[in-house]
Amino acid sequence: MASATAPSSPHRRGWLCALWGVGLLATGEAAAEDNAGDSSSTESQLIGASWPATNGLTTNGLTTNGLTTNGLTTNGLTTNALTTNALTINRLAPAALAALRDQTSMGVTTRMFFRYLVSCALPAGRDLHFSWTDAAGVAHGETASGRFNLAPTWETGAVDVAGQELVSACLFARTNALGLSVPISIRGDETRTLVVSEQERTEFHYGEGAFWGNLFAATPAGYSCSRSPFGAGAPTSPDLRNGRVCASQDCGVIRYVGPCYSRSIAIGGQACFRRAANNDWVSDCNPVMSRTGAINSHVITTWLRR
Repeated sequence: MASATAPSSPHRRGWLCALWGVGLLATGEAAAEDNAGDSSSTESQLIGASWPATNGLTTNGLTTNGLTTNGLTTNGLTTNALTTNALTINRLAPAALAALRDQTSMGVTTRMFFRYLVSCALPAGRDLHFSWTDAAGVAHGETASGRFNLAPTWETGAVDVAGQELVSACLFARTNALGLSVPISIRGDETRTLVVSEQERTEFHYGEGAFWGNLFAATPAGYSCSRSPFGAGAPTSPDLRNGRVCASQDCGVIRYVGPCYSRSIAIGGQACFRRAANNDWVSDCNPVMSRTGAINSHVITTWLRR
């Protein structure tokens, strides 16, 4: 999809924010690291297809980023239909299965969101298969494949808040305002299933910003912050013209709060209050931009091609 609808209106309480209104998920990378270690991943095709390596990079942290903001909020899947059950087809709530098999355009949105959800939550090699029948009576087989392993326990039971927040950050980070497919690198302190190679750091050298929040809360909320004045890496990226704007402006349910990080001793004026020694990620973020505010450590930082 080359373009997407404008950001959606305020979400309805109880509905999952499915990144459909901002833009379709596009391909990109995911990399996570802390001061002692590295992590990342790579993919180049839309979720549900195979995940070969691209540009010689590993398939750990690169990921698609074409999900739109409407898909976050109007995907037909309710919070209770997902978070209180195991993320397997046999154990999904009837309402969730019905949404996945919807024959209308809502069903298209729901299935895309679900593919991104599974790819963020479950590990590689975990595939969820289901089918649906369109209005003409034609049966379609669907596969949602695990990738980033950010909430692996969701495969066997209800997901905890930490898992909800990590998967939410993954989905926010992979939102594209124009629905374009461009590669990104995602990294974070709380994402040790992702591994960042030096080649990935070289190719994805524009520090874009960071994302956090919880799509699965009773009142879904997402937040983003921008690289300025942090300004890590290359001075610009060509993909800023390709829909990668949600780290610097509101995108549907994702609310831009301001700059990510400026100083380690700051008590305000920045959204995050901890960063990696090599600048790979920021963490301990909040929307009130104050060190005294409640922090979220389940943050994903995004890097673009330089």
